[in-house]
Amino acid sequence: MPKPKARMSWSSGKDSAFALHEVKKQGQLEVTALLTTVTETFGRVAMHAVREQLLIQQADELGLPLVRVSIPSPCPNEIYEDRMKEAIERARREHVTHMVFGDLFLEDVRRYRETMLAG
Repeated sequence: MPKPKARMSWSSGKDSAFALHEVKKQGQLEVTALLTTVTETFGRVAMHAVREQLLIQQADELGLPLVRVSIPSPCPNEIYEDRMKEAIERARREHVTHMVFGDLFLEDVRRYRETMLAG
């Protein structure tokens, strides 16, 4: 039986890397790609300002495709939500059923993500 497919929300930082490691170790999900927001103006990861070239190297080393969500900087929440919804819909069309996050999972963040993913 195939494993459920997942996207890894990738900030390019150690928390994302550790979460990916743990998900792979557990073996319950097939991580099919890294999902990252990148600023259009600066070509950097929105969360940590890592250069896009390093982001590409990370994905290559991990052997995973990179799904970039381009956003302006600064980015109004409406634009962020619209572009993330598009990325989530693309993932759904590819039969992705799970998203993996490696950051603090505060209750308000959880509620927000559940609303975004419920689509």
